[in-house]
Amino acid sequence: MRLSYGPKEKKMFHPNVKRYIQAIKLYNESIAFSEKGSTERALAYVNRSNICLKMQRFEECLENIRLARESNYPGEKLIQREKEVKNALAKARNKNASSSKASPDVVEEPELSYAAKENAPQVANCLELRKNEEYGRHVVTTRKLKVGDVVMIERPFVTVLKDSFRYVRCDFCHEERPFTLIPCEGCTMAMYCSEECLSKAYNNYHRYECGLLRDLWEVFEAVPLIAIRMIAIAIATFDNNPEALKDHLDALDESNVNGFTMDWNKATQQDIFNTVHVLTTNQERRDSFFVAFYIFNATILHTLVLERTELEPVCEANPATNKFLLDLILRYMQIVDCNRK
Repeated sequence: MRLSYGPKEKKMFHPNVKRYIQAIKLYNESIAFSEKGSTERALAYVNRSNICLKMQRFEECLENIRLARESNYPGEKLIQREKEVKNALAKARNKNASSSKASPDVVEEPELSYAAKENAPQVANCLELRKNEEYGRHVVTTRKLKVGDVVMIERPFVTVLKDSFRYVRCDFCHEERPFTLIPCEGCTMAMYCSEECLSKAYNNYHRYECGLLRDLWEVFEAVPLIAIRMIAIAIATFDNNPEALKDHLDALDESNVNGFTMDWNKATQQDIFNTVHVLTTNQERRDSFFVAFYIFNATILHTLVLERTELEPVCEANPATNKFLLDLILRYMQIVDCNRK
């Protein structure tokens, strides 16, 4: 169901209230729930441009004017505002150019505290992967570390925004861009900072989760959502062919997959996926009640995936692939439960 914006947004934008950030979040929510090209969406973009103007965010204001025009808002009504904003932007740029103020602080990227491994530039050479009966597979350091030492810098295989950031940050790059977010046209749960991020998200994972997101957040929350996104990324890694993914995993010797000895300088996306696939599930250590609970949830998720994604025809045509998908959902939910941060 699609909704338009109402009194809440107007109240936050009232001149006696001026809760602009809260208003922006509500306008973003209304944009996510509105139909493409609708009056409701156009009005939300126009009102978002009003806030940007009040906050002197002139470039974002111009972007919202552009989005409002694309949503069929009458162009002549925006001409005067556009002129006002362009003049204000030119003055601001001239002022900045003549000012001696330093540019905004740039966030520095972290650096390893010690030399990196030759085969893994993201890992300090003091870390080793070991395995024994007491701890299972675990990481140890071969040198004494100090508080604050950086010994590993690595991008997660999969990331998911917290629900509270849905209308504040881009669902793909996670940058904070509340003033210019654009919606996915297939769901009301994901917004993006640009068409580029929207396209990348769709190709990398969103095509397989779009129809599930609302139920995943309202019923299951984070663990199943991360698991489904992991599976979506895995399928996309194998050219959107779940049967190719199955063949790969059937042939994979998991005992030979070691993220600490693998040459990350030459690693393919499939190699990286392998290191995630072999993460522990701890299924053998779980109480039978919790195993049954995971199986129950995996069955529900499997049904939703078949009903609402393009994987249904492939799974219906091949029972082995269908069972493989169910097993993968069960496995990845347990992996997420043990390994997420």
